[in-house]
Amino acid sequence: MKKGSKKLDLTLIDTPGIATKIDFEDFVKKGINKNDAKERAREATQGVIDSIKWLDSVDAVIVVLDSTENPYSQVNITLVGNLVAKNKKLIIVANKIDMKKSNVERIHLVFPDYKIVPMSAKTGEGFENLYEAIFEEFY
Repeated sequence: MKKGSKKLDLTLIDTPGIATKIDFEDFVKKGINKNDAKERAREATQGVIDSIKWLDSVDAVIVVLDSTENPYSQVNITLVGNLVAKNKKLIIVANKIDMKKSNVERIHLVFPDYKIVPMSAKTGEGFENLYEAIFEEFY
């Protein structure tokens, strides 16, 4: 990325979302047989573990939160807390601002000490603000 005379080299890694709950019974309820459901739950759990392991090898993280959901969850608090403990640079994206249920203020209330960028990945609204934040926080 370039901004004026500044250049920032980024390698982006898009990890799977970190689930708040992985339960094979939820898969069974969707019609998947028990053995396949257990395997899917195991794979999903491994995906969460792999995502967390990536945190050790990065310099900065963009945490994308759904602004239509309550941000005050154990997983979000733990994730941000781990990033801070590991001295990682951090931006929080409040995604889905194009939706009526969007409530960016809730995210500000839960994470008042962090850079929060409202945006919509669907419409592109706020992307320029994300680029600005990346230079402010990561350069």
